[in-house]
Amino acid sequence: MYKKLQNYLVLFFSLFVLSGCGTALVGGAATLGLATVQERSLKDAAMDLEIDIRIQDELFRANTEKIFAAVDVIVIEQRVLLVGSVENTKYKDIVASIAWNTPEVREVLNEITINKNLGLISEAKDARISINLTTLLIGDIDISDINFSHSVSNQIVYIIGIAQNEEELNKVINHARAIQGAKKVISHIILKNDNKRKK
Repeated sequence: MYKKLQNYLVLFFSLFVLSGCGTALVGGAATLGLATVQERSLKDAAMDLEIDIRIQDELFRANTEKIFAAVDVIVIEQRVLLVGSVENTKYKDIVASIAWNTPEVREVLNEITINKNLGLISEAKDARISINLTTLLIGDIDISDINFSHSVSNQIVYIIGIAQNEEELNKVINHARAIQGAKKVISHIILKNDNKRKK
């Protein structure tokens, strides 16, 4: 339910953007405004938003219930992180194909798992872990939390972002590992000077 709500909100926004509605520019401007304090550039933030919207729209068109509602999409500097659980490998492959075929995508981190039995209890646990991690990152003055995003699926925490240094990277991961109920932490965080950031 938690992931579904997030995805539906993104789709709602995307429908306005893709239809050329002027009011969507307000939401886009607010999102891009955050980029001024992010490690990524304003241009990258705009491109990431466009990639996210296009992928979410294609997932919705492919299968609303089995794919769109089951998969989280996070985009940072054209690196796409896919997180969630789907019923079979066919759905997983469809999602990966959509992501790779989206213009400007540089890398796809496919963390989708195959699991038919996830239910509301598991999603509630994921939501609690996600909220706790967000709180910990915001509360740590040594972490620029805006440079990191995460998703939780089956109590496994997936994190992507840009760390200023090894110390900040380790702090983010340690916060995630300290949360009760988190089974595992998978990091796709890169350092500020990582070669992957070079165009």
